[in-house]
Amino acid sequence: MDDLQFYPTPPELAERAWSMFRNRRFERVLEPEAGSGALLERMPNKHQYHRNFDCLEIDMQHHPRLRELGATVLGLDFMSYDKGAQYSHVIMNPPFAEGIKHVLHAWDILWHGEIVAILNAETVRNPFSRERQHLLNLIEDHGNVEFIEGAFTNAERKTDVEIALVHLEKKADSRDLLGTLLDDLSKDSEAPDGIEIDCHQDLAIPNSNIENAVLAFNAAWVATQELVRAEARAEYYQNLLGPTFEQLIGEQGDVRGHRSAEWVRDALHDRYQKLKNSAWANILLMTEINSRLTASMKAEFARRFEEIKDLEFTVGNVRGFLSGLVENQGEIQVEMLCDIFDEITKYHTGNRVHYRGWRSNDKHRTCGMRIKSTRFVLPYFKPNYSGMALEWESKNKLEDFDKAFALLDGNPQAEHFGLVDLFNSRYAELAAGNRLSCDFFDVRYYPGTGTIHFFPGNRKHIERLNMIVGRHRQWLPPKEERVDKAFWLQYEDAEKFDKEITRRAKAHPQNKKSWRGLLDNAFSSNDPEEQASASAFLDDIMKDVQQEKGIDIDAAIDHENRDLPALTHRQNDLFAA
Repeated sequence: MDDLQFYPTPPELAERAWSMFRNRRFERVLEPEAGSGALLERMPNKHQYHRNFDCLEIDMQHHPRLRELGATVLGLDFMSYDKGAQYSHVIMNPPFAEGIKHVLHAWDILWHGEIVAILNAETVRNPFSRERQHLLNLIEDHGNVEFIEGAFTNAERKTDVEIALVHLEKKADSRDLLGTLLDDLSKDSEAPDGIEIDCHQDLAIPNSNIENAVLAFNAAWVATQELVRAEARAEYYQNLLGPTFEQLIGEQGDVRGHRSAEWVRDALHDRYQKLKNSAWANILLMTEINSRLTASMKAEFARRFEEIKDLEFTVGNVRGFLSGLVENQGEIQVEMLCDIFDEITKYHTGNRVHYRGWRSNDKHRTCGMRIKSTRFVLPYFKPNYSGMALEWESKNKLEDFDKAFALLDGNPQAEHFGLVDLFNSRYAELAAGNRLSCDFFDVRYYPGTGTIHFFPGNRKHIERLNMIVGRHRQWLPPKEERVDKAFWLQYEDAEKFDKEITRRAKAHPQNKKSWRGLLDNAFSSNDPEEQASASAFLDDIMKDVQQEKGIDIDAAIDHENRDLPALTHRQNDLFAA
């Protein structure tokens, strides 16, 4: 924290800083060193303008809090950020040791707007360096300063440093916005006829897809700024000519006023956001991750992308994102497999069996669930309007299964003859009731009801899926845990006991308290108390059935301070997945 010089702005100082802005319409605000959001929390009319608040913060631990407050987090390092032309206001509490550099950088990248900065008073009082003299000149020509003693004496992090509140206002040069008519005309007269533009211009492009993408993005941004300002100039000159004939006789609307600096700033912001969206989407396209995700994971990834695309598009941020993607790849894959597991188990209780779970608390035991390894049945696979193939949504469901089971097979990038291939190439035979095979399943299709019966071709795939989901949801012990063989015995034999467990669960008095019943509420009730109660009743039923079969695992799942025998070779092989 000391290295980052994190001193949260006290509320009184934050309010005073905001009050220095002359323009009270906070159209687009940038905070370059946002910390934990102390300045944002004191923003005037925050309910109206908070969605217009962008920030950078070098300490990533603060990013979730900043997003909670409604800020858009662009990235980490303000000194490498150069897209300030879109902002109307910059408010900042930079590290005191680097304050002068941060303020001058903000001035350089701002095009038309105001800056309020909280600085060490010595930065202004003692202009011994060229940078400090430059800031003093800016204050004299474009702003004012207010000195405050004791601003941080009662703050979250205390310091006796005297504060300088610096206000600067930068106005766009009319020549930058509108150009000069004579200059433009003279340049046009000097341009040779038939001039061609070389888009490459012998650029020394690095041999790196990431760096190429950032170069293209930066080139697009420069061209976009030129285009927006050219549009403003063109409309200004057009208006100098007066209305068209159609406007004179009232067949078209009135002549519009020239486009202002505010219009340019807003247009730059909107187009910049679209450029970033495209740039980040292109990076995702390069990773090909989208082609390996199931439909539900694509939706989740799209939600996460809303945060990703806000980041400044730099080489550092792209590499950081890709590193995070690699680190989280396992988590993404597990969530994808959990989606498939839920898809199989939610429609038909006959697709699953139950066992007593590993985790426990003071209220109840956790129940576990497995997919049957012999067969499961799923609905919703309807033929399309022609009756000669599956409808589009049904094919997407099968594609999700292909992706998940290719992952379970250990080589998701390999070529497989999957469910989609089978239904595309042999639909007529399947619709006639034939049982056919692909790499992962034998299937039998009933087009009248839209039902498919799945017979796993390799039971190890189902065993691996059950194990991964069971461990992720803490129904099963972690890999490193030594486990009494009685626990694994009831897990392996769950299919033998399930018919009796299901019968007793349906006959239990508590089963009728909810239309979903014990078997569903134990796993999927939205009410935590109802889920806990259903799980406890179901656990009691399973305990009774298992004890009647000679299995008692209470000692096995009371897993504290126990000396357990090692697993057998078969158990090690089965549960190493």
